[in-house]
Amino acid sequence: MIEEGLDSFAGMIWPAASALCHYLDTHRKQPSLVDKTVLEIGAGTGLVSVVASLLGAWVTATDLPEYLNNLRVNLCRNTRNLCRHTPQVAALSWGYNLESTHPSSVYRYDYVLAADVVYHHDFLDELLATMKHFCKPGTTIIWANKIRFMTDLTFTENFKKAFHTSLLAEDGEMKIFMATCREEEREDDAGLGIQDLLRKEEEEKSGDSEDERSEERRVEQQHNKAELDCEQKCEGKENNSGITRESDMLEAEKRDKKEEMEKMVALRNDDYEEDEDEPEDTDSGQEDIAGQESMKHTTVPLDWTPTHISSFGRDIYHYVGQEIAISESIDSYGAVMWPAALALCSFLDNNRHLVDLQGRTVLELGAGTGLVTIVASLLGASVTATDLPDVLSNLRANVMRNTKGCRYTPQVATLSWGYDLESTHPSSVYRYDYVLAADVVYHHDFLDELLATMKHFCKPGTTIIWANRVRFVTDLTFTDNFKKAFHTSLLAEDEEMKIFMATCRK
Repeated sequence: MIEEGLDSFAGMIWPAASALCHYLDTHRKQPSLVDKTVLEIGAGTGLVSVVASLLGAWVTATDLPEYLNNLRVNLCRNTRNLCRHTPQVAALSWGYNLESTHPSSVYRYDYVLAADVVYHHDFLDELLATMKHFCKPGTTIIWANKIRFMTDLTFTENFKKAFHTSLLAEDGEMKIFMATCREEEREDDAGLGIQDLLRKEEEEKSGDSEDERSEERRVEQQHNKAELDCEQKCEGKENNSGITRESDMLEAEKRDKKEEMEKMVALRNDDYEEDEDEPEDTDSGQEDIAGQESMKHTTVPLDWTPTHISSFGRDIYHYVGQEIAISESIDSYGAVMWPAALALCSFLDNNRHLVDLQGRTVLELGAGTGLVTIVASLLGASVTATDLPDVLSNLRANVMRNTKGCRYTPQVATLSWGYDLESTHPSSVYRYDYVLAADVVYHHDFLDELLATMKHFCKPGTTIIWANRVRFVTDLTFTDNFKKAFHTSLLAEDEEMKIFMATCRK
């Protein structure tokens, strides 16, 4: 049981952590972690450390000081009286001067584990220096990573130059590497540890180490070619979440991937013409939606859990019979895909008879990556997607890429939640049939402003559909206030995932 914390990226479970845990669990003999000393860097929620501890390792989980409380709670909750060794939690800041604080003669480990520690930040050189410091003869690094940015590829090249590396596993852009320090080439074979037997076993299978490296280069070249050609195929069935591997990429992207990436850069920098970033004027004097009364007492099963498969630089989702390519950016929470967005998209796609968006005016609050807006647009709605200014570039790029040919061109606009919206967005002008929101309630200081914003846009004839995954006590408090402010009903739920419908009390 893992508690996430949305006040930081470190408080979230990232895909590489799940991949690394699965690998360790299904390859217990090699590498065997029983009674091994293990250091995890960038431990985040602690999931990898929990699994390593349950597999018999003596684990030290590290991260920045502000993340340790949640990390410690998760470790204690899941390892107490279940493990051979009690895991430790410690603060560790990546850097170059670690010998003075963590001398190599004392801090020696059999394994160094890391998952999704490479992303869009300014400390990649310090991260590599930290890996080098702790990777001494007899130490093996196991690093799992999902490629998202060009900086990932650059770091991977530097990682391969710094260590002896091999690819343990891969699935699309998810890769798990094993590495040992280059000093070990001067060590006698008799001094090698179990971690080196992994490399020796691979060398035996391929005949010799040179053949292995040649084969690895060949595989990587084939993989890179596949990325550039965008010819990844999808195996397995599509599930209700609508996520699938990118199988039938647009022919234009096949012919010229570079041109597509250049267009994306232009979109992200706002170097293209777009309508004014204000919610479009609408005057919906429409009556309450048909069938609304029957919806109020209808709670449907919610099946939304994704089988997450990604392609180079973006993830592919399948809703409304369309492939939707979404680029994330972990520069902000608003540019990351959250589970309630997937749940809401699945609900809208599979319950068109309950929520008919054809020809309706829709406002999305906290649109983030834009997936909900895209699905609503594909379902025939006239949508205005709103969020804070620093999120709009990625939001606009995703929306424009995926809604060409829609009945209505979706708009993208800045909207800051607050109490004085009547002066900037008068109710007589900014009227909507639906207000959509997904995972807008989390650990931030603007929950009162969010509720005030919902009240402002929810006038007679407007329906709010709000999807949320409960994580904190503040979620429950907000839900209570939400129910007091509106006439509400529960449309769907799956444990802590809930989708509410609301109308104003006037």
